Amino acid sequence: MRVFIDILIILPLLVLCYQLYSFSAKSEGLVKQERCQKLGIMFMTLGILALVFRSAPWAFFGLVLIMSSFRLLAKGLDRLDKKTFIDQLDEDR
Repeated sequence: MRVFIDILIILPLLVLCYQLYSFSAKSEGLVKQERCQKLGIMFMTLGILALVFRSAPWAFFGLVLIMSSFRLLAKGLDRLDKKTFIDQLDEDR
């Protein structure tokens, strides 16, 4: 019965986290970087805290949050100006 109650708590939280993830990932420019970094840090913290409960549903939820936080942090670190590539020098233009 305890696992069932845990799952009933986790599923709405998972839907809410996905909605926040989608909202942050669809933003543009500097706003996207700020939102993704802040939400990524929050998801990482919540994911680590979910692993403390030591039950299978909470551990799964924690791992999902940690994986999505890594993705959000990567999107937050993405560069804004994608016109210049790494292998291009000023001499090449």
